[in-house]
Amino acid sequence: MKKSPLEQVKAKLNKYYLAALTAEELQLYFDSRLEKVLRDKKIVTMRELEYLLCETGPGDRRFDPRHIPLLIQDDDLLSTSPYENISEIIELGEKKKKIDEYLRDNQDTEATRKLILKVLSTYVSDLKVTSQDPFVVDGTFDKIPISFLIKNGQWVLPNEELFAFLQETQRRKRLPVVVARKISGILFPMFKGTSVLGLNLYKTYVPKSAKKLVDAAVIPAEGFMRELRYSGQFEYLTKDYIEGIEDEYWTGDPLKNFFEVIMPKHAEDYYQRFVDQKITIADNFVDTVLQFRKNKATKGLLNTYETQENLIQELSKITKKKES
Repeated sequence: MKKSPLEQVKAKLNKYYLAALTAEELQLYFDSRLEKVLRDKKIVTMRELEYLLCETGPGDRRFDPRHIPLLIQDDDLLSTSPYENISEIIELGEKKKKIDEYLRDNQDTEATRKLILKVLSTYVSDLKVTSQDPFVVDGTFDKIPISFLIKNGQWVLPNEELFAFLQETQRRKRLPVVVARKISGILFPMFKGTSVLGLNLYKTYVPKSAKKLVDAAVIPAEGFMRELRYSGQFEYLTKDYIEGIEDEYWTGDPLKNFFEVIMPKHAEDYYQRFVDQKITIADNFVDTVLQFRKNKATKGLLNTYETQENLIQELSKITKKKES
């Protein structure tokens, strides 16, 4: 029996990564994933959908966050019949929207940034903000000069902003540390090759006032509502967290692990290799990686990057045609 188009796409994914699909195949696969998400969750916000499709599940089946607005209309809420007209679902959707709105308004404010600096000051001395857009902070860790690019609640992608930051740290001879909710996977091989440190927080730092909103959008496990739990990842910047970051309570905290385990072991080595390296960081991914040793791994990394970027361009062209 001949396989359906969706079955053919899934068979292709058994051999290749998501970026190997054509734009049409990606759309087909996305629609099937979206249908499953809505069946399980009943209603989601765009931010929640990005979390579910880009940050969870098998690594080779995760979407690039740039795919989402190109594959679906940018609505605040996504639901499916027959749930879209149920009052409890509508109410939950409004609560989730409030969380998204709160994050948009508060994750990158001056007040939130000050709280993040207080957390960093537990481990880093001589903190000084050197740029507001993007948010860049200088500091010293065990006598090592560091420059942090901080993208709270956001992804770091291989774009101009990132490479401008890396070029500036190389010029100033400071160890670059990239901190974000999520760093695009394609960047880590490049980071390793250029001695750049990256920290995935897998969550968004938010003022403690956000907790009431999130708690209100968590539905008790009863009846058909049992699946309706908000799937955000948050760290509430309470006084206990800021001042008690070294307590046992935060043993699994990514930031705690980074500064107490990874940095003491690797910071000095990474710093020396970063300032002594022969690679000159370019203003883009390809020209930087082209300076790596010419081998199969480098060729594969460049091919993967180009495949990903070509797919984004293909999707963008289709979206523009639809809009025109």
